[in-house]
Amino acid sequence: MKQWKSPQSCNSDEVINNIAYNNETLALIIENETSNKKRIELRSLSTFDPLWSTSFNAAYHFTPWNNRVCVLKYNEWLAIDYGNSRLFHVSKDGQVKSKRSYKPTINNAVLF
Repeated sequence: MKQWKSPQSCNSDEVINNIAYNNETLALIIENETSNKKRIELRSLSTFDPLWSTSFNAAYHFTPWNNRVCVLKYNEWLAIDYGNSRLFHVSKDGQVKSKRSYKPTINNAVLF
């Protein structure tokens, strides 16, 4: 079993809020308590090396399991910004393809 701790996983003032797996990679939603920012990172499953990282203009809202990431087709991702009721469609190379506001508040997403 492999285990990664700060600072390899994230900084000491950050929280990994959600993790999703796809095709030998892990997508992590990381929230920074100090800078009040949020990001999605894609990392290699075998080495935990970062492949890309994309920051969101989203305030930090610590409530367990309130920000999610869901795998989409073609190795793309859907990130949920619970506190601001927004969805971010992220490409396989970490670019935000689109973002949408959504009401009521989104709690989770699953690809069928």
